[in-house]
Amino acid sequence: MQTRCASQSTQFCETCLQRHPRRLDARIDLIAERYARSTTPWVVGYSGGKDSSAVLKLVYEALLRVPSRPSRVYVAYCDTGVEIPIIREQVRMTFARLRAEARSDGVPITIKIAEPKIEDRYFVKVIGRGYPPPTNKFRWCTDRLRIHPIKRLLSSRRAQGATVVVGTRFGESPERDRVLEEHAQGTDRFCFRQSGNTAVTLFAPIVDFEVTDVWKVLMTVQRPNAVDGRRVLKIYRDAGAECPVVRDEHGTPCGAGRFGCWTCTVVRKDQAVTSLVAQGYSEMRPLLLFRDWLAQVRDQRSARCGIRRNGTVGLGPLTIGTRMEALRRLQAAERDSGMSLISGEEIVAIRRLWDNDRTSGRYFE
Repeated sequence: MQTRCASQSTQFCETCLQRHPRRLDARIDLIAERYARSTTPWVVGYSGGKDSSAVLKLVYEALLRVPSRPSRVYVAYCDTGVEIPIIREQVRMTFARLRAEARSDGVPITIKIAEPKIEDRYFVKVIGRGYPPPTNKFRWCTDRLRIHPIKRLLSSRRAQGATVVVGTRFGESPERDRVLEEHAQGTDRFCFRQSGNTAVTLFAPIVDFEVTDVWKVLMTVQRPNAVDGRRVLKIYRDAGAECPVVRDEHGTPCGAGRFGCWTCTVVRKDQAVTSLVAQGYSEMRPLLLFRDWLAQVRDQRSARCGIRRNGTVGLGPLTIGTRMEALRRLQAAERDSGMSLISGEEIVAIRRLWDNDRTSGRYFE
């Protein structure tokens, strides 16, 4: 029977490390053995959350144990452009330290940041094209913001046939367990097929870990120092969630108990950002207010065109008037929070799309 701390994902107590001890050395040796006989690149999916941070620590320690390192190791992060800024900044600080540490240790790590194409960016779609903010019935965001960027990275020449190392675990949810069971590779309990990409093997070295095991890794495995387990713990205490790098398009939205996009309107209430604001991250309040306004305006008939883009009658894209108001509110949130929320490149693309719609005359208000 699993013994847990007071809260499975956000509470950590020292005695948890003494419960159900695992032979972490044996798991690190397993990773080292598999890497040593690998002939293709490795891609370690990293989101900044507890599971991916634990995996990165285990892989790094394993690399230190392999005298001859045959394959390049890429650490991949998907920056959707609407990641929670606090998490995004933490990831970037971690990467800056990791580059220096890996160079000093002679560890063959290269950091790759995947991003959506400009035409697929969230604000270009919503404010420029007029896409209604995502719902459970029209969740257009996952593939464009998360799946496609990682697929492009994995299909690049250098990553051909890569082994993708992920922090997926049994016991996270019944849906996750079902997907893992469906994609298991024979008798190898650590390897899985990736949905929609049979050329990629998913290696899940902590698939059988409990939450306490994950925290044990973060608190006891020293290297790399760049991955600060105590900092990860603080973030979890303040918000408590993460969004995996390698996503299943049919999976649950990242906003449901995970660090997802701060704009997420698939869930009714964004628990992570709300918790961060409650914990004193006051700079996040303008972002939360903007997100809540998006969720509200999405369902207002007056904010939507009466003709769809295919020419049929029905709720169509957001009117240009609504989109202009959205940009104004977003820029106000950017100013009030002191955070960079939208790039100049995105604004140029948005205004170009407005001009196209004004020319058509159909979506102008």
